[in-house]
Amino acid sequence: MVQVRRALFHDGSSDAELCRTLMREYAAHLNLSVGGEHICVTTLEKELAVLPGLYAEPAGAVLLAFVDDEPAGCVALKPASTEAFGTGRGCEMKRLWVRSGYQGRGLGRTLAQAALDLAREYGYSTIVLDTMPRAMQAAYALYQSMGFELIRGSLAKAAHRPSDVAEMVYMRRELL
Repeated sequence: MVQVRRALFHDGSSDAELCRTLMREYAAHLNLSVGGEHICVTTLEKELAVLPGLYAEPAGAVLLAFVDDEPAGCVALKPASTEAFGTGRGCEMKRLWVRSGYQGRGLGRTLAQAALDLAREYGYSTIVLDTMPRAMQAAYALYQSMGFELIRGSLAKAAHRPSDVAEMVYMRRELL
């Protein structure tokens, strides 16, 4: 049985260590895929030290996926720069990860859809993400199949932090 729920970060019921573990697995996989440390990993430990940080409710969240009560993956949602969205509110999907033993079961789509649903619930009008099509082929295909489109130029720069990773692409999807 698959269950997706929001990670808990309050005293006594914290999922912080599980989130850290899953996000470190994601980073290790990404580093292995690109043959070296990736830009998203350079600040990861700082991000993980202050969880939930930018992923704090009510503007963000970390969603956890479980299969038969075993942790299987995660995805995070946080507010994004308003410059890229005009009068609308935008958010960013980050750290979509499904553990290797659970891949190929549709969990990536389930987590991504849960992030889209939560973004709508929070009142966001647009969601953005960054990915590397060569290193993350399945994720890139998933995002395309879910209606995300490539964004380029000044809009990409406004929506995301500057990146010196040549393979990085930026995508967006309207939510309303």
